[in-house]
Amino acid sequence: MVFFYLISGLFIAWTLGANDTGNIFGAAVATRMLKFRQAALIAAIFISLGAVLEGSGPSGTLGKLGSVDALGGAFTVALAAAMAIFAIVRAGIPVSVSQTIVGAIIGWNFFAGKLTDFNSLFTIAGSWVTAFIVSAGVAAFYFYLMKLWINRSSMHLLEQDMLIRYGLVVVGAFGAYFLGANNIANAVGVFVPVTPFKDIQVGQLFVITGVQQLYIVGAASLVLGIYTYSHRLMGTVGKDLFQLSPATALAALLAEATVLFLFSSRALYRLLLSLGLPTIPLVPISSTQVMVGAVIGIGLAKGGKNIRYNVLGKVSLAWVAAPVMAFFFSFIMLFISQNVFEMEVNRPLVYKVDKSAVREIERQGMNIDNLSFVNLRSFKTERELFHELVLDDAYPPEEARRIVAICEMYPLQVKMETLHGRGLDNRFSQEQLDALQKLEERKFNRRWKLDKALAEDPAWQLTPEPKNQLEKDRNADLKEDLAILYRVFYQPEDKR
Repeated sequence: MVFFYLISGLFIAWTLGANDTGNIFGAAVATRMLKFRQAALIAAIFISLGAVLEGSGPSGTLGKLGSVDALGGAFTVALAAAMAIFAIVRAGIPVSVSQTIVGAIIGWNFFAGKLTDFNSLFTIAGSWVTAFIVSAGVAAFYFYLMKLWINRSSMHLLEQDMLIRYGLVVVGAFGAYFLGANNIANAVGVFVPVTPFKDIQVGQLFVITGVQQLYIVGAASLVLGIYTYSHRLMGTVGKDLFQLSPATALAALLAEATVLFLFSSRALYRLLLSLGLPTIPLVPISSTQVMVGAVIGIGLAKGGKNIRYNVLGKVSLAWVAAPVMAFFFSFIMLFISQNVFEMEVNRPLVYKVDKSAVREIERQGMNIDNLSFVNLRSFKTERELFHELVLDDAYPPEEARRIVAICEMYPLQVKMETLHGRGLDNRFSQEQLDALQKLEERKFNRRWKLDKALAEDPAWQLTPEPKNQLEKDRNADLKEDLAILYRVFYQPEDKR
């Protein structure tokens, strides 16, 4: 039954394949440098590789925006986004899949009374604008380089065409890889916290995690979208918006591949971090916006006279309409799913400001004097407690968020059998498993209480102030391990 819920995510993956492949190979196909079948095969192979091998980077940022904590909710959110995408794709307009899924997640946040992480939202939204502008600038730069090469080259025109064709294949493969890496989070990212797949141990060599299996299934659906529907949209970017030549098509594709690489590569992110340089956020960006930005950049570099601004206006309007539609679709469909079909769309958590929470708040160095008006009270949603805490500036927003997390009642029971049954024990070290074994059958009513119990063992201790990249990576891995335990050991009161 749980696999039924994935249908909506696979539908998004299908629309992503139908919609975003045109952003990679639309110009090449429109200029007849590549046949559609060739472009589709290259895209299918490299998008799948990128999704499985690199997809976890952008999905982490998307998860911070809103972590949908029930399969029914993930199903509904993905379905709402897919419906918004499909409605616009049917009109023949390339739509931003990343903007749409963000709109649907925010709809879930509002319905479930969760706090939206506006820092993550601004990071993602800012990256859309930045990616568009950077893509336009990079494409104009590549256009001038291409123009310089063509004017000074002594090659025959046929040789130039052949070289450009090879360039479109190589750069297209590179771009497709990072398209899969960046955009698989849009398709199945909401299912990462509730993935139904068990880890699979392949001999003694490696483990295929449940999340990787989720990406594999999503990639397969994405490939289906490439072959069944993407041909319809390849002309919009490659021909309708601005008539590209084979050389300018290569410049546009180079620009898109570059920008997708910048926002998807974990290796680049870690390199910049280790060198103490500003990092580029690993966020799902809109490949549609990136390619349109590249085409506009080339159009402006050529004087801007032949840009079809009516088509640009139609595409831009879709970028605004898609997330708004997805937000309302998500909110309405979540109401229907919960009240008509009786699905669990979010976990029924409560937030109590009791003695235990107050002591932890004080231990973390926050002022408890302003808690008197919420002390010993219970709240049904994060938002209710948060609003009480920030009322009359009692607490700054960041402190209020920390207090909300401390007060959250999250019933947990350590059961090694459940961890083993889901095939998740393979990803933990023997030292971590030994520490967990000591807590067998122990019950906790808050996440941080489980954290403190585990932190008594060195295998689960976070580095308080990480000084180097190795310590930062270890902390990130431990937090990911803890998130797995929260998901696996969650035990509603009626089942305890």
